[in-house]
Amino acid sequence: MLVFAKEKLVFLAVPKTGTTALEAALAPHADVVLRNPPNLKHTPAYRYHHQLRPYFEGSGLKNLELVCILREPVSWLGSWYRYRGRADKDGARNSTKGIAFDHFVDEYCKGTPAPFADLGYPPKFIRRRSGDMIIDHLFQYEQIDKAVTFFEDRLGVSLALGQRNVSPPGDLTLSEKTVAKL
Repeated sequence: MLVFAKEKLVFLAVPKTGTTALEAALAPHADVVLRNPPNLKHTPAYRYHHQLRPYFEGSGLKNLELVCILREPVSWLGSWYRYRGRADKDGARNSTKGIAFDHFVDEYCKGTPAPFADLGYPPKFIRRRSGDMIIDHLFQYEQIDKAVTFFEDRLGVSLALGQRNVSPPGDLTLSEKTVAKL
């Protein structure tokens, strides 16, 4: 999560949406950078609204606009699947090694998925607990260039995105039945 005081912006980082690369480009221009632990870096909007917004407002940072990026669901799931299939995840409860992507997505769709497919739900990340949308500026991962342009315009800087935290390649074939279920 990044806070830009003068520009009145808060960038909330949804996991597996290119936010690590964007954060690396933006962090030198931010006034507040929350990177670790991951639950701070990936603070959802509802938690920001209830916990951090009151703190920031009490510190004089009022009317901050929330910015977020979401990714198309199959692409997002594919990134998680490939990420959890890395060699350093071998033996971990959430490893996807030896699991087909179709099985991973089918499991994700269950009410209580197995640990390897337990990921949360991105639309919940951008809403209040009541379900109301809380994000002021929402961008598609597939059009990240629009988010970059937005930040360049608001911050008055030029940004260059590198690749960070890229998932390894993998077969992302889904059956029609699983696509329909998703």
